[in-house]
Amino acid sequence: MDQHLLNRFYNGACTPEEVKTVLEWFKNQNLTPEQERQLEQWWAQAGERQTETAATHDADKTWSKLAALIQEESTGIQRETKVLPLPASTWRNWTKVAAAVLLPLGLIWFVASQYFQQESAAGKMMAVHTAPGEWKTIQLEDGSSVVLRPGSKVTYLVPFAQHRRDITLEGEAFFQVAKDKNRPFVVKSGAISTQALGTSFNIRYQPKDTAISVALATGLVKISKGEAKEEATLANLEPGQQLVFNRKNQQHAVAAYERQEVLGWKDGVLYFKKASLEEVVDKIENWYGVRIEVAGATPANLEEWSYTGEYRQQSLPQVLEGISFVKQFTYEMNQNQVRITFKRP
Repeated sequence: MDQHLLNRFYNGACTPEEVKTVLEWFKNQNLTPEQERQLEQWWAQAGERQTETAATHDADKTWSKLAALIQEESTGIQRETKVLPLPASTWRNWTKVAAAVLLPLGLIWFVASQYFQQESAAGKMMAVHTAPGEWKTIQLEDGSSVVLRPGSKVTYLVPFAQHRRDITLEGEAFFQVAKDKNRPFVVKSGAISTQALGTSFNIRYQPKDTAISVALATGLVKISKGEAKEEATLANLEPGQQLVFNRKNQQHAVAAYERQEVLGWKDGVLYFKKASLEEVVDKIENWYGVRIEVAGATPANLEEWSYTGEYRQQSLPQVLEGISFVKQFTYEMNQNQVRITFKRP
């Protein structure tokens, strides 16, 4: 465990994710005597730094609370709201017990109780994801809705914060945002953020892909890059426009988009436009939740192999039948396994 992260934890400066990391580390520790002494030293040092900055953390008081909790656990006495200081003669013994027993166990209770009280006040973090072949529509507490494409994930607070509605996306989703002029709706997708008040738009962000795209259906959105303090506006989109952000060179472009190609998926339209064999395979696997094996006389130049087609709410056999007729291959299906065999010329 990084000492700097522990210091931030003791000082109350950690993000929620960092808090969870530290608590998980505490929970899984079987500390050696040397580690216990080092951890106690870090705790005390954190307390000294807080005192220097006139903060409220007091290492001695905290250790007193922890020691008192040990005594309650061992005697079965119900905990009182007031924690009495320990006699000086027994202080060293109690700190050893606290370091050996309470730090990996009781400290979790002590800090987690404070953390979860704060989390409860701010809302509970929710995560919703879809497996390959799975689709979900999420109704948010503010009246907004999210349609998740297979292999996607969103995280958000329930309820939203008082002044913002933040949501994080990995994958692809279509957002229908309820109007709320006092709380902007902000979607974080990798390096960019999309802000709206009342509108509908599509975002595609796959960590393996080079590009992140935002396509506006209705209303207006502002797209920014970077964190809040150093945020830079990339564009304000109008309906029918799409922004494509290149993660490698950090450049972006805004242009009109073909609605069926970009938004058709949410209506059950599987769309291919000059797609390579790899793109066709990946899209079918994700859409239907299957694994595809390619065999036989595969095309010599896979990059030049392209296919254009549209399938509206059709089954996997219907899609394979259509593509195989054009691209000259046979296929076999065994539950969620598909084997495609290209015919020899």
